[in-house]
Amino acid sequence: MGEPMDTPVPVAEGMCPARFVGFATLSNPNFVAILLASLMALQAFGYVILGTGRSGMGFSELILCFQNLLTLNRAWIAFRRARGTAALFWFLFAVNLVFLMVPTALMTIGNILNITLVSAATWRVLFCLYGAPIVMMLFLPETDQSGRLRSQIFLDQFQVAIVVSLGYTTFFYLPLQRMLPPDALARNLTISNLQSFFLLVAVFVRLRLARIPSSQNLLRRLGIFVLTCATVTFIGNWIDLHGYSVASAWFDLGWALPYVAAGFVSVSWTPDPEPQSASEPTNFLSFLGANLVLVAVLFCIDLMLDDWKRAHGAMLTDAAVAASLLAFTFRLALTQYGQQQEIAQRKTAQEELSVANETISGLLEDARIETTAVTQISELGALLQACASRNEAFRVIPERLVRLFPGTSGALSVLNASRNRAESVAQWGLRPPLDQSFTPAESPSLRPGSAHPSAGEDSALRSDQLRPYVASLSIPLIANDDAIGVLVLQDDGQPSDASLPSHPHELARRQQLASAVAEHIALTISNLDLREALHLEAIRDPLTSLYNRRYMQESLEREVHRARRLERPLSVMILDIDHFKRYNDAFGHAAGDDALRLVGETLLCSVRAEDLACRYGGEEFVVILPECPLQQAVVRAEQVRSRLKELYAERAGELPDVLTVSIGVAAFGETTDNVDLLIKFADQALYQAKRDGRDRVVIARPGQTDYPRSPHSLTEADPIAAAPASFQES
Repeated sequence: MGEPMDTPVPVAEGMCPARFVGFATLSNPNFVAILLASLMALQAFGYVILGTGRSGMGFSELILCFQNLLTLNRAWIAFRRARGTAALFWFLFAVNLVFLMVPTALMTIGNILNITLVSAATWRVLFCLYGAPIVMMLFLPETDQSGRLRSQIFLDQFQVAIVVSLGYTTFFYLPLQRMLPPDALARNLTISNLQSFFLLVAVFVRLRLARIPSSQNLLRRLGIFVLTCATVTFIGNWIDLHGYSVASAWFDLGWALPYVAAGFVSVSWTPDPEPQSASEPTNFLSFLGANLVLVAVLFCIDLMLDDWKRAHGAMLTDAAVAASLLAFTFRLALTQYGQQQEIAQRKTAQEELSVANETISGLLEDARIETTAVTQISELGALLQACASRNEAFRVIPERLVRLFPGTSGALSVLNASRNRAESVAQWGLRPPLDQSFTPAESPSLRPGSAHPSAGEDSALRSDQLRPYVASLSIPLIANDDAIGVLVLQDDGQPSDASLPSHPHELARRQQLASAVAEHIALTISNLDLREALHLEAIRDPLTSLYNRRYMQESLEREVHRARRLERPLSVMILDIDHFKRYNDAFGHAAGDDALRLVGETLLCSVRAEDLACRYGGEEFVVILPECPLQQAVVRAEQVRSRLKELYAERAGELPDVLTVSIGVAAFGETTDNVDLLIKFADQALYQAKRDGRDRVVIARPGQTDYPRSPHSLTEADPIAAAPASFQES
């Protein structure tokens, strides 16, 4: 239990010196305040022990020197931490403390050595010198003004230093003979009070003119210091003027107050984290004010020249004037140089801004063009999706591509059904490609993954279908990883105006747009082909490629209504292969399918374009003959029957046996006016042909009632049993 309680004790003891060392530093404001207060207490203790004689006064003056050194150290630390004009402020503040230390050090040495180095009147003259750095501090420009060079600030301060030196020399050095005697104390005290009052007013006015917080902060600290010095000066001068020697000795404690104030303003100052920028007004009054200040400086110099000439002669006076004019000349030169640099920088910035504006304008124009192109491509895609056939799509494409690619001609070529040749389906522009038909081997553009820009006959990518010496672009139409065509674009300009090689960005943009358009077109063609294939599967018989029964019924109703409206003839024939069941049993179902396929091919070759050949079911076929009267339909039915019978002799070895058909023919208007009875009567005629011996054509006779019923109208329960026995095998 005892060991754990003993271990923290050395740690606590070791922390105390470390805390004290961290506290006892001149960077700690509390420690500096305690140190200054301790020195003042020590100063008072010296008066108590040593009295107010030379010993006590010497000890008190020595303490004042230590206080001055302490505050001078703090001002130097602030100078090291500051930047720009603030650093110059603290440098002049440190010089001010040095000027305050000179008379104090002289008095200290005199009191310690029991000699009189300076009189009280002389001490007052030397004390007034502390105002020179303060006057220069008031002429410092606003802190961190980016528009002013350091050399300009230095030359400004150099001119101010000349004027201040001339002024202090005029008021203090030239009449020195009248200020040094002991009886000149009253006059010197009055001058000291006037200087203190002048400095207070000057600091107040300068503070009112400050515009940025950092300058105001420094000027407030300077005001606190000047106010303390002025207060102490007024009180001390009053005591000395009335001859209170004991009070004058104890008032050395009061002379320590300016050092306390100097230590406070320097130790509590912190530099700004970010430099503040004071925008200098560029109006006429600001320039006029600056020039008036310079004129006032020259005027002050002129006023002091007479006294200087009497005291030092013309040479020293001319040297001072020459130095001032030289500084003024350098100041003007630097100002002009800075203005020229600023003008050059502004021109450069303006040029860069113009270039940036042009770049932004170009980017905005490119974005506008891209947006327009995307919108047009979207509209093209919507229109292509609304197309119901290839021809409709091929009519839409040229109109839209003229808008999308202005100044160009082009053509759209698509592979035919055999996929052995590409044929032009759409073209536009003033100069479409020369050759509109080519094979896949003749055009590399039909290869997947190949988009070919070309410009002239020197291009290895130029195909034969492109015009020579003209900037061209060929984009393959790829759908489901298969090339189905090619999109070709060519410039409409003259051969020398080929723009694609001279504008790579335009070439890339056009190629990107063309690829997007080609993708939409290829997808549309593929979808239309798929839709057409599905439509054909819905209306075509896959074995014979004839229309199926459903399409036949829809078409028959449409054709009957048209014939009735136009009063035109309409005939229908029904075919049935004779003994087809026996044919299947004897030669197999493959031979039966070949027979059905052969009948379908024969019907397609025998009918007109407007006729409809359909597979009615099984081995039965229906042919709808618009605008064909009954007798002509019988003739055409006989031609079909004869043609099928002759195929066995023409295709020897392909057919295992001869094919014969029985055909029933009926006509709308001549046979019946009812669309439902038209197929029924033709079917009855077909069965009459079967009954008469097959391989013949029979015309429907509505008046006859001995026709056997059609097998398609029998009941679904037992259609074979319901038919006559002599027709169950067709």
